[in-house]
Amino acid sequence: MCCGAKSRSNVIANRGIPAPARAASLSVSQRSAPTQVQFEYVGKTKMTVLSPITGIRYQFDSPGAQVVVDVRDQGMMIHVPDLRPVRFTRNV
Repeated sequence: MCCGAKSRSNVIANRGIPAPARAASLSVSQRSAPTQVQFEYVGKTKMTVLSPITGIRYQFDSPGAQVVVDVRDQGMMIHVPDLRPVRFTRNV
């Protein structure tokens, strides 16, 4: 493609749909997805979890300790024994 053909095709694909309307078409869950989740340690001593995804080290100092976890680590953390998700939070 030359002479701006690519930019013309983008204009044609979005013709008739103003930018704010395209942004508003996102679902509520897409716009307000949680960015953090809190986990509680229900074990008997203390525990440290090193995430292979983000590299963050999560320290649970005692039974009942609650730690805020990056949402990217949530899928991994739910499989760690003695950890339970508590609540989701959003960074605004």
